[in-house]
Amino acid sequence: MRSAVVLLVVLCIAGAAVSQDRQFVFSDKSGSGQLWANLTLTYLRIGEPYLPMVIGVQNFSKRTARLNLESFQLIGPDGSRYPLADLKTLRREYERFSQDHRIVSSAGIPIDVWIRQRRYRESNFFPDFGVSRRPTVIDSVSLGRSDGTADLLYFIAPPDLAPGRPFLLEVRPEGWEVPLRLRLVLSE
Repeated sequence: MRSAVVLLVVLCIAGAAVSQDRQFVFSDKSGSGQLWANLTLTYLRIGEPYLPMVIGVQNFSKRTARLNLESFQLIGPDGSRYPLADLKTLRREYERFSQDHRIVSSAGIPIDVWIRQRRYRESNFFPDFGVSRRPTVIDSVSLGRSDGTADLLYFIAPPDLAPGRPFLLEVRPEGWEVPLRLRLVLSE
């Protein structure tokens, strides 16, 4: 089993400090695909300049879906759009990068199913040199029908993000006619 998978299935030890009544995993699907967001780590980083989020995407379309850095955006509570962070800037400015990689959780995203069915496609948008997962950037992923991928992604944090205020995760892979939007709310 690839070291990438091992890293992604590690449960978040620090997440135990988060209240048990919070919803950690959100999911939605369309005819094109399904989208998951595990917010375990996100809860721990509210108020930080960058917002980490474990995201899983599965393609249902007959057409190949291609994910890259431009495929992911957050839409803040005020409607403003926030792209993924720049990797070099993130490594230079964000002090919790290596810590996040050690405590990341992909619980609730069906990675094991994709692996058993040989449908898991590796991505590594934000590699960390300090962990066992290979440090090679993989920021372009092709998903055939039923293929899935999951990764820890970092967005520029919306300044008006707060518990109880809904925001959106938008995924727009090449090959999908319509983006998939997932409504997220960080509970109080």
